[in-house]
Amino acid sequence: MRVFIYSHINTKKIKRLLLKNGFAVSNYKPDIIISYGGDGTTLSAERKYPEIPKLVVKTSKISHPYEIDEKMLSLTLKKIKKGRYKIIEEIKLVGIFRNKKLVGLNEIQIHTKYPTKALRFSVYLNEKAFENLIGDGVVVSTPFGSTAYYKSLGCKSFKRGIGIGFNNIHNEKMKCMRIKSEDYVKIKILRGCGILAADNNPKMYTLNPGDEIEIKKYEKPAKFIQVL
Repeated sequence: MRVFIYSHINTKKIKRLLLKNGFAVSNYKPDIIISYGGDGTTLSAERKYPEIPKLVVKTSKISHPYEIDEKMLSLTLKKIKKGRYKIIEEIKLVGIFRNKKLVGLNEIQIHTKYPTKALRFSVYLNEKAFENLIGDGVVVSTPFGSTAYYKSLGCKSFKRGIGIGFNNIHNEKMKCMRIKSEDYVKIKILRGCGILAADNNPKMYTLNPGDEIEIKKYEKPAKFIQVL
């Protein structure tokens, strides 16, 4: 079994553990990606190596049951070698803008481009319409990302579906709502310039009045390894 370690910190200790347990360390068609670091590392690893099962080794707070800390790695590798693990799938979202798209594991967000200027926009959730909203934007979250930026808006984390969090909306009590994972969100920019962003992806797209963005469940999930 080939394993590639995706990390921005020293990985010598992990490489030694992998070799000791009979794994090959290689970035050529790896069977498993070890994401070693914080939340941002996990997001980057999925973006650069999508759909490959990931073992998340955290150096920060553990947020999901399949994440482990470095102390658990040796035992975890032994169990994986014996086949004592399962694959957990997490939905991702895609934001489609004209002929462009961004895929996010945590969230897709629409945000005002200039912090000194509000964005005017409308949000359509299937048959429901919330028109002429004024504020900083909207965050559309997966269950995986519901403990991150979405939660910082005052929304509660969730296990199923898609969450919509409204960011600093003027004269409105709207905060958070949920839809089914099969549903979609459409956002139309009415006034001001915004940006379309996903997770910690440095690639962003500028949005102008008249632009429409569709956000929905992506066709392929992220895969994570949980030992048994």
